Amino acid sequence: MLRKSYALRGATLLYLVLSGCGSQDAPASEATVAAPSTDRTARAVAPLTEKELELRRERIREYFRARLSRLDIVATTRTDSGQVIDWVPAPRDVPEMPPPPEEKMPEGTSPLPETPGPEDKDAPVQTELQLQPWAQGPAGTVPVVRFDVENYLRLETEPPENPEDVFERIPEPSPASNDRYYGNWNKTGGPFFGSAAIINLWDTSGPVDNETSIAQVAVMRGNPIQAIEVGKIELESLNGDKAPHLFTYFRTNGSEDGDWEGGYNQLCDGWRQVSTQIVPGAKLIGMSAQGKAQYVMDIEVRLHKGNWWVRVLGEWIGYYPRCKDNDTTSTCKNEGFLFSTQGIRNNADKLTWFGEVYDSSAPEATATQMGSGRFASEGWSHAAYFRNLTYFWAPTTYWWWDASTKPVATDAKCYSVSEPTFSSTSSTKNRFFFGGPGKAAEGCH
Repeated sequence: MLRKSYALRGATLLYLVLSGCGSQDAPASEATVAAPSTDRTARAVAPLTEKELELRRERIREYFRARLSRLDIVATTRTDSGQVIDWVPAPRDVPEMPPPPEEKMPEGTSPLPETPGPEDKDAPVQTELQLQPWAQGPAGTVPVVRFDVENYLRLETEPPENPEDVFERIPEPSPASNDRYYGNWNKTGGPFFGSAAIINLWDTSGPVDNETSIAQVAVMRGNPIQAIEVGKIELESLNGDKAPHLFTYFRTNGSEDGDWEGGYNQLCDGWRQVSTQIVPGAKLIGMSAQGKAQYVMDIEVRLHKGNWWVRVLGEWIGYYPRCKDNDTTSTCKNEGFLFSTQGIRNNADKLTWFGEVYDSSAPEATATQMGSGRFASEGWSHAAYFRNLTYFWAPTTYWWWDASTKPVATDAKCYSVSEPTFSSTSSTKNRFFFGGPGKAAEGCH
């Protein structure tokens, strides 16, 4: 992504409050700090001075202080892991949540084959807020996980000149990109109105450097792509630690980020929080262990009356609205639509459930683990899995993913997937295993 460099001269609070997150260019205010050289060769051989590095750090701190000042914070709490949670007034006029769906096989679809595997016996994970009532906010408020700026600056040896580029330095989840490994099961065609499944969760040994280990769903359509992505992510620069966290991500214009354009969780405007205990960015508690208890997280993403709702751990936690900002008109005439008709405003045409690793050393292999860090062939209680994958072929009607497609892996010597299993009588209707250790495996180069 190319961006114009600029000097944040004076770093006035007014500019910072009015500017959004992401890739929106803005004019500089009156000069106190000279613009840097655009000579890339010179910059390559002349490292930044400590004075310039500290100027950049302070710009970034001021930028996030200004964004924080836009929130109407009623209370602030801290979880046992150290996450800071700001509590803001719950949204008014919350639209209707999706109703319970109907299970029905579409015409022309074959029944599920009978190739059952072991019956799953797993239990749901929980968020820190669910387990720690002392960290919960007052009645009438909803949580916002505060971005850990100081942790980001600790990890980033050369912070960006433009504070908005902080978000560009945090690797995005990516359903189709270079420098990434996947173990995924796709369904294409549509129209689709949502998808649901259960993800088996593990805490890996921790991603290398600023890499990611992800297990997620994506509903998508369009060129440039529009998408909503939800799942588990391990990414220290985003979360403040390498532990598993819940994440959401939306995109309206390919890889561009910014308010009402794209981004993680609530870092950029777009997400509407409803739940008081399950929030994007929350740390997840209760991970699976080798040969022992298995823990899972159920996720559903569904389009209902123009809004893309997200359900996690049995609760509708929030949504991406039909209209931008606070526009409640039926035609979004005041602020405009969030998604386009060529994108996912009315439906999706591709659904995918997948494990993902971002490899910052590509084309060299990485040691960042996917899933449990074990290959799919190790199976139950050793490898990670997705189960009970469904697709909504009508707004309130779903069916199970079947044998018409199969899971695939980018490089099975590094991370693998299994053949799916199916059963029309079991509580596990379908399932596939995925994951691997990366370059620790023989033959992963």
